[in-house]
Amino acid sequence: MGYGFVKANDGRDGVRFPSVVGDGSGGGPMSLGFQKPEPTSDIRITVGGKTYFLGDLAIRHSRIAHRGLSATRAEGDDLRILFLGALSMFSRESMNDFQVVTGLPPGRMHLADDLVSRLRGDHTVTRHVGRNRQDLSIRLEQIEVVPQPLGTFWAEVLDSRGQLRGDSRLLHGRVGIIDVGFRTTDFATIVEGEYAPAWSRTVPLGISTGYDALASALATQYGLERETYTLDQAVIEGEINVSGRRVDITDLRDQILGEVATKLMVELQSLWQLADYDAVLLTGGGAHVLERYLRPQVPQSIVVNDPVTANARGYVAWGTFQSQDAQPEAQTTTGAGFSSDAANQAAGSGFDQTAQGSGERAAGDSYREQ
Repeated sequence: MGYGFVKANDGRDGVRFPSVVGDGSGGGPMSLGFQKPEPTSDIRITVGGKTYFLGDLAIRHSRIAHRGLSATRAEGDDLRILFLGALSMFSRESMNDFQVVTGLPPGRMHLADDLVSRLRGDHTVTRHVGRNRQDLSIRLEQIEVVPQPLGTFWAEVLDSRGQLRGDSRLLHGRVGIIDVGFRTTDFATIVEGEYAPAWSRTVPLGISTGYDALASALATQYGLERETYTLDQAVIEGEINVSGRRVDITDLRDQILGEVATKLMVELQSLWQLADYDAVLLTGGGAHVLERYLRPQVPQSIVVNDPVTANARGYVAWGTFQSQDAQPEAQTTTGAGFSSDAANQAAGSGFDQTAQGSGERAAGDSYREQ
């Protein structure tokens, strides 16, 4: 579950929505029937007697909406609400049991036990879809927390069945991972297929740094007061709506993002000797945004396939890999066993998280810096 977006995947389907929580007590919006919203654009849940709008719905219709950006995300109950909201989208029955693999930034792994204690156990959620209500019981018994950039590595070296790709050159040599998130960026190092904490770090620098600067510039130049969570489309399209007209902001955007990339390179070069790395994987929600600035300075870098969801997909593959390891007939591998079979797996992220459901697929994600 990233600071920017929640990503969830079960090996077959995935969901992605902004990590924004809003008050839903005033009731849901009224559809005028001209268009059918995507499921992730209409996420409404009730937990503990209180109704919340999540993601795009919160941005569009909540008078009070927010995106938590603290290191622990302990304000209120947002982390658990986002987590349960993602899992509810993969809950097909009234009773749902999940096993979860999720990630924390390398610099936040000391929070793993607290994270597990906050999420483990039984939860009751009501999912609202149109005028319909679905009461759900969600049980979380096993939660594995890993350094989150490892999800990208697993997504690259394991296939969708959790089998090692025999031709993957990433299993040998020194591999770096630059996971550009919304609030932070993670640097992780893999040496001969082993995670190396000494060359892994989390820095408080991400896309939100650029968003803050862009919001300030828009206020100064155009009198626009915008929350950072409303600027995604402006950054993607290079345009902003001012009094009903489209204004080009590509020069301003590119200048700001170039400055963010320069700061990121300063942090990177203080940790790594780049010449020692055989490959560097660019991943996370900011990978495509900063790729044009980073690649000339990191020539061995590549943007992974679908970098926004790479960690969540990797958690699914890792869960499948471990479930096979738990079977007596399976090949000898490492890692803890997962009791559910691969067909029932699910994964999620804000952390990125991967889940396995007994009898149903599920997904969820949190603490993730993306």
